[in-house]
Amino acid sequence: MLRGLLTPRWVGLTIVMLLAVTACVFLGLWQLGVAQDVGRKEAVSAAAALPRAPLAEVTSPHSAFEPEFSNRPVSATGTYAAELGFLVPDRRLGGRVGSWVVGALETSDGVVPVLRGFVEGTPAAVPAPPQGTVTVLGTLGPGESPRPGAALPDGQRSGIDLAQLVNEWPDDLYNVVLLAGSESAGSGASGGADPALTRVPPPDLDTPLNLRNLAYAVQWWVFGLFAMWMWWKMFRAEQQPASSEPVASREDAHA
Repeated sequence: MLRGLLTPRWVGLTIVMLLAVTACVFLGLWQLGVAQDVGRKEAVSAAAALPRAPLAEVTSPHSAFEPEFSNRPVSATGTYAAELGFLVPDRRLGGRVGSWVVGALETSDGVVPVLRGFVEGTPAAVPAPPQGTVTVLGTLGPGESPRPGAALPDGQRSGIDLAQLVNEWPDDLYNVVLLAGSESAGSGASGGADPALTRVPPPDLDTPLNLRNLAYAVQWWVFGLFAMWMWWKMFRAEQQPASSEPVASREDAHA
């Protein structure tokens, strides 16, 4: 049977089959990538289309972070507790290496960690937030998992670990991170947006696949399997008569 594969005809058919299967695999992977991109765009668009709401109307302190909170536009009004702010060093933004600047915004219902922005390098001190009543407009994101590593100096943390902050910050803690898009100081407030700070964009969402493009990907892979099956069926059909000898009937054997 293997000798049949070495004939010019079956060498050509095998090459055609392998090319077809390879094309189907790559087309399926391409459609899978499209499904991921489309799903991500749909999720981001859906979140961005939601009307901005006060933080207290979306969630409450100590409540679990729900998947639909990701990239949810909210507003929060309160005063920054400057002594609770900290830096998260060794972060990257647009090819730059620096630190996140995190503030503690005390609202009437609880305190919410605010990712105020990114600053190049690691400043000696945490950039001061605006004083007085401040309204922060931004989007929600989850906290970070603990990061192992060496102890950091005062005023620095390895990440925004809400499980750690809830035990260290004095007020009831919102179980979300507010990524600031703007900070508006109210009447009687001093200070403003630090020009050295660059706002941190919302993180990529863990989004479901677009089902239509996922179906296209599966369809291409099925085509590839079908091509392999047809090649095998044709080869077996051609080789079977040659490999099987006619068996004389019992009557012919006794004739």
